[in-house]
Amino acid sequence: MRVPTHANPGPALAVAALTILIASLAAPQAQQAGTSASPKPLMPVAANTVAANPDAYYGVAVTLTAAVDEILSRSAFSVAQRRVGTMTTGQDTRDILVLAPTLRGAVVLNSYVTVFGEVMRFDPDDVARKAKDYKLDLTPEVVEKYRGRPAVLATAVINAAFVDLAKRPPPPMTAEEQVFSKLMKRVEPAFAAVRAGIEGSSAETTTQNAAVLKQAFTEAEAFWKGRGKPDAIQWSQDARKQAEAIERGAAAGTWDVVKDSADTLGQACRTCHAAYRERLDDGTFRLKTGAR
Repeated sequence: MRVPTHANPGPALAVAALTILIASLAAPQAQQAGTSASPKPLMPVAANTVAANPDAYYGVAVTLTAAVDEILSRSAFSVAQRRVGTMTTGQDTRDILVLAPTLRGAVVLNSYVTVFGEVMRFDPDDVARKAKDYKLDLTPEVVEKYRGRPAVLATAVINAAFVDLAKRPPPPMTAEEQVFSKLMKRVEPAFAAVRAGIEGSSAETTTQNAAVLKQAFTEAEAFWKGRGKPDAIQWSQDARKQAEAIERGAAAGTWDVVKDSADTLGQACRTCHAAYRERLDDGTFRLKTGAR
């Protein structure tokens, strides 16, 4: 499956370098279900460096930018470092096997990708232990070719268009989650409008949106009661009471009191979010599994 090519990695490397810079800031989020990627900071490394001294990198979480050398299966491919002007693959260094259990999009032969993951000595039994939900889909011949050699168990595969081809799609929302999501989407613009009303000392804007918040947190309280979450119930009650205080204070023109109530309401929201909200791979937020 190898294709001779003149490889000019310059533009791709520039894009990939920027990708590494951005993604390294979010390294703790790179871990995905089904793999054992370390949450520690990722180490940028070249494919030929790993191939030349693999023992130094086993167990290390890395970012590795290289060209797709060979597509081996739906979820596996190899990468290799290239020199400008190289006519065929595999001339400069041994290729590195990449296993991407959550790969959703197709990699393109000879294109540059940046792989995030843990370097391991390839052995099917070790892969099964590290990625329990992953079924290795390599042929016996490929397994034997790479056995004992360095491989990367990938949590992310980013192409030159900044697309993570291994990003998991979010699970579908339940009917109740959809209702709660719509409820929370009412809170954000209403709270922003309350803040704007306070800044402009606008009683009308502030009271109107405080009423929206009051109703939203009343519904949130009922939602959490149905799930038996005393802390979330209390936070919803506290937020509702602060919305009521904002409404009264704006009508009375006591803006210092209104501002204090808004700050307290915002803190209640942040506390509940920290306990019951999680960020998914696509950047959206959902209720944590235990809260559903």
